[in-house]
Amino acid sequence: MPFYLRAGKRLNKRVTEVSLHFKKVPHALFSGAMEPDVLSVRVQPDEGISMRFMSKVPGPLMAMRPVAMDFRYGTAFGDAGPEAYERLILEAMLGDATLFARNDEVRAAWAWCTPILQRWQQTHDEPHLYPAGSWGPVAADALPGDDGRSWRRP
Repeated sequence: MPFYLRAGKRLNKRVTEVSLHFKKVPHALFSGAMEPDVLSVRVQPDEGISMRFMSKVPGPLMAMRPVAMDFRYGTAFGDAGPEAYERLILEAMLGDATLFARNDEVRAAWAWCTPILQRWQQTHDEPHLYPAGSWGPVAADALPGDDGRSWRRP
């Protein structure tokens, strides 16, 4: 199963989310195009979870359309809570290291990243640049298309 990651400092929108796209329905029970279900977990900002799925439109016609179920912490509890760095600073002042990486975690991360960095040095591959405020390099747009997929725009 392919895994795509889009990241950058100056993308069109400041958002961190994980989006799981389910497989397409192998056969349609109703007429019309059936879109695959999507489960999205929003990490920041506006933390929450959303599920998009196809539903029959009420009434005598056999028509389907995508609908969404959304849960947002800020809406549900009336307060979005502290920003990420506010929480980190508070935890540091309280002496709670739970949210901080341990030495073995940092070493494992470097062990995973070092071969990638070495490969870049060997091949002299340059990063794909993109204009600030865009959705990233044009080359990234083609990645999911090779599998018949597309990027989800938050």
